[in-house]
Amino acid sequence: MPTPQLDVYLPDGTVQNFPLTDERVVVGTSTKCQVMIDRPELAPEHLLVSPRPDGCWVAVARGVATPTIVDNMPFERGMVTWGKTIQVGQVRMVLADGTRAKSNANKDKDKKEEKVSPVILGAAVIVLGLAGWMLLTEPGNLAPPSRVSTPPPALFDDLNRPCPQADPSLIVSTAEESTRIALSKAERMPFRTQDGVEAVTYYAQAGSCYRAAGNAEASTEAMRRANLLRARLEEEYTAHRFRLERALEQTRYEDALYEVKMLTALVTHRRGPYLTALNTLERQLTIRIDQAAAANR
Repeated sequence: MPTPQLDVYLPDGTVQNFPLTDERVVVGTSTKCQVMIDRPELAPEHLLVSPRPDGCWVAVARGVATPTIVDNMPFERGMVTWGKTIQVGQVRMVLADGTRAKSNANKDKDKKEEKVSPVILGAAVIVLGLAGWMLLTEPGNLAPPSRVSTPPPALFDDLNRPCPQADPSLIVSTAEESTRIALSKAERMPFRTQDGVEAVTYYAQAGSCYRAAGNAEASTEAMRRANLLRARLEEEYTAHRFRLERALEQTRYEDALYEVKMLTALVTHRRGPYLTALNTLERQLTIRIDQAAAANR
């Protein structure tokens, strides 16, 4: 499979190419970003880019000053197909699937292969055949199951729990601190799914503490935010499970692998059989994808 990349076109005419080798690539001005672009219109962590076979899932961080434009429209989150342009101020970013680079590489490869000895080629065929047979006959490398049979766990426990702080003098400060943490984690959700899950819990904790302090208005608002974010995450949870089953049924293993990784990110806090089943399926899918890639070389 060719390596996709992000081609960045700067206002001074400079072009930078960044390979998208990770499943979640952060774009921004921070040195911690996988794609660092030193431009004032970008935030320290501006975009999350998650490559898929048909394009990239792109999410924009909340509260960024410069709007992100795709297809001449303001963009927040969603799928962006290969070849599309993402515009942030004067910075233009194009999602490239890597096929052009692979095509050029193949031409060079073909020229080199013309000089390869037939004896070496024959030996290579025998070795590859034996290796493929060994891979296919390994007990752990059988075809992935058509679905994950283990029942999925609930993402959240009961949110209506009492405030963990018993000291009346500290209840309000606990509620305020929980709200601050929840807001921060909610903003980080596009970059780390578990932050969104934790934000729900902190909002609910703030709600219970505000309620214990007698501030009904603040409690209602905190619980409203908790329930909204919870509904959004549970909707994504259901959608990823559905798309995984469809991808497995249609043997679209690269799509299935992406959905497995998204589900794993959602349920990392739920240690148990479902997470174990996802990890096993990820290994099986990776083997199948590697086998298919080796067969096409």
